[in-house]
Amino acid sequence: MTLELKLDFYPASNPSRTGVLVLPGGGYEFISMDNEGIAPARWLNDHQFDAWVLSYTTAGPSHPPPIFPAPQREALDAVRRIRASGRVDKLGIWGFSAGGHLAAVTATDPSADLDFAILAYPVISMAAGTTHEGSRRNLIGDGCGAGSDAENAMCAEKRVDENTPPTFLFHTANDDVVPVQNTLGFSVAMAKYKRPFELLILPDGPHGVGLALGDERLDWTGELDRWLKVSILNTI
Repeated sequence: MTLELKLDFYPASNPSRTGVLVLPGGGYEFISMDNEGIAPARWLNDHQFDAWVLSYTTAGPSHPPPIFPAPQREALDAVRRIRASGRVDKLGIWGFSAGGHLAAVTATDPSADLDFAILAYPVISMAAGTTHEGSRRNLIGDGCGAGSDAENAMCAEKRVDENTPPTFLFHTANDDVVPVQNTLGFSVAMAKYKRPFELLILPDGPHGVGLALGDERLDWTGELDRWLKVSILNTI
């Protein structure tokens, strides 16, 4: 069955033939489009990246939980469509919060063959005590027990291997919605398999800060820009 994707394209005025699929957050319940979709796409355009923003399936009256595996299939289909467009030689993925979970699961899927990933305050684990419970409930359901096949399959830290692409991770240490242990767990897995990654954890800040542009205390995109130039574009 062909998926009817809502995939919005934001072309760069001076593209570098490197593109990014953006996955906004929202607890697998809604899409935080402005803060975590359109704003990152515009930022990418300003840095010579083509961007695509995916409005993936979320839980609601039309799609009662659990919604697994619809978002995962949609993200993979979006990757294939972007590749088929012929606009990019390199393709990365950028996800926020629950969208960060979807990005991490996609980046660790060998069939996606992504070149890099950016994970911003991501949900990584589906295990109780570490996960964001709303995201877990919407994705795999309340009836999914600890250690179940679905839980294990959607614990992104367990999917990291020697093929996982270079990854930039950002979180705040006192995030009270998605615990920082999610990002730390993914980082440990990257180190275990000797995969390249950068980890930026700011000491203080709420969940859902987006790009935090103009906020001297929370703006993290300067370091992301440097990482992209050094590790992905090789321009420094």
